[in-house]
Amino acid sequence: MLTDIVYADLRDRILNLSLKPGTPLSFSALSTQYNVSISPIRDALKKLASEGLVEIKPQSGTSVSLIDLERVRDERFMRLYLELGAIEKLGARESGYERIGLVSKWEDLIARQHEAFSCRDTAGFLALDDCMHMALFEETGHSRVFESIRSTSGNYHRIRMVSYLFDDILKNILVQHAQLMEALKAGDVERLLELDRKHISKIEVETAEYQKAYPQYFRQ
Repeated sequence: MLTDIVYADLRDRILNLSLKPGTPLSFSALSTQYNVSISPIRDALKKLASEGLVEIKPQSGTSVSLIDLERVRDERFMRLYLELGAIEKLGARESGYERIGLVSKWEDLIARQHEAFSCRDTAGFLALDDCMHMALFEETGHSRVFESIRSTSGNYHRIRMVSYLFDDILKNILVQHAQLMEALKAGDVERLLELDRKHISKIEVETAEYQKAYPQYFRQ
């Protein structure tokens, strides 16, 4: 459907900050850009608004929503505890084959993250980061859970994209990923849980830095 095509492309552009928070969205301009009628544009924007990614104000126009830190908090909470559950399930299995497969996937993805960092490909880095965490859910038989998290965590995704604009934070992520890998290789589930909790929660203490550097991106 035309609505789905427009929705998917707009959502991707919003999540990757190609359309920055606060950017005005014109129904007529989008209709011309996508070569469709106003109807699929309106339906796509309504769907994005329901996810907190677009703000529709009948009297003042439509725009990409500012990053809502309340939504970020809730979306991060969901991501954290579902991921910790996946790690616990991985550790509860008697066989180590799942960990072996996951180690191989993580090694490849971390190597590619280093390449993305060297090229300053922030969108590519985030995609690889997501693949690394998605692999954990796949190995425990819950890939649809991760897809559900990703489809409902647009504000959390965007603040992560903002965080990737800081080289020191990207370097720290690479260090944390290496630590997660070592715990996985050692089969140390308690250490893996501890590191993952710290890894996903770090954004809470870094948010003030993002707001100071990019105040125009955030809802006050």
